[in-house]
Amino acid sequence: MLRVGKIEYLNTIPVYYGFLSGKVDSSGVVFVEEVPSELNKMLREGKLDISVISSYEYLKNSQNYLLLPNLSISAKKKVISVLFLSTVPIHQLHRKDVWLTRSSMTSRELLKYLLREVYGIEPNYRFYSLKEGNLPKNPTALLTIGDDALKMIKTQKFPFVYDLAEEWFNLFSLPFVFAVWAVRKDSFKEKREEVITFYEKLIKSKKIGLDSYKEICKNFSSKISICEDLCKNYLKQLIYDLNIEELNSMEKFSKVINVVSSFQFIPVNYLRLKS
Repeated sequence: MLRVGKIEYLNTIPVYYGFLSGKVDSSGVVFVEEVPSELNKMLREGKLDISVISSYEYLKNSQNYLLLPNLSISAKKKVISVLFLSTVPIHQLHRKDVWLTRSSMTSRELLKYLLREVYGIEPNYRFYSLKEGNLPKNPTALLTIGDDALKMIKTQKFPFVYDLAEEWFNLFSLPFVFAVWAVRKDSFKEKREEVITFYEKLIKSKKIGLDSYKEICKNFSSKISICEDLCKNYLKQLIYDLNIEELNSMEKFSKVINVVSSFQFIPVNYLRLKS
């Protein structure tokens, strides 16, 4: 039985939609749903075989993982769901409290890089979890991701909104890769055929999902209190492939955060899957 991680956000539904809609067989698989940071930890500790994980987690621990080809959560120019929200312009945040969500690793590291190297400020970082309810009532600035960001932006409490994918694109003219799918090397060694079979099913599931945005938004937008149009516009911003531009961006990110890593993929005939 394969243990597979799934983020509890709208942005992964297109990849898993074949399974969710019953059009792709999920026998032999147990899906575990959690926030990105927890899935990172579970895959790292061997509690999962395969998972969508933060690109930062992959880069930091690439010696333990193999990438699943042509799968990512990336965005070019704008992502909409990874936002730095502030009540004041960024340059006024030096030594002020900035709240970072515990749900993400990649977004936290990206924001720290941008604030330090691009904007030249060093705020006081604090951490929050909406599940634990420890976010101050009126924070000066905060990082929010996923469905929480989509809901929070509607409140219009923060006049200064910075989309982190847009900030990255303005610097390097590259899409930003927020998450990838990976398998533990030991799991692949022990369950090679199961992993390859699941990967083939996951690619089929993704194809179904990419053709089903209207249906997805009809079924899921109300669950996070957004309208169907916003849902569709959001999903259309996302890139679910992992091609040369995305890999170049990951390599660039690894350099700016001073992490040495390599890109190793499971050996599959992806061209056959596309036919």
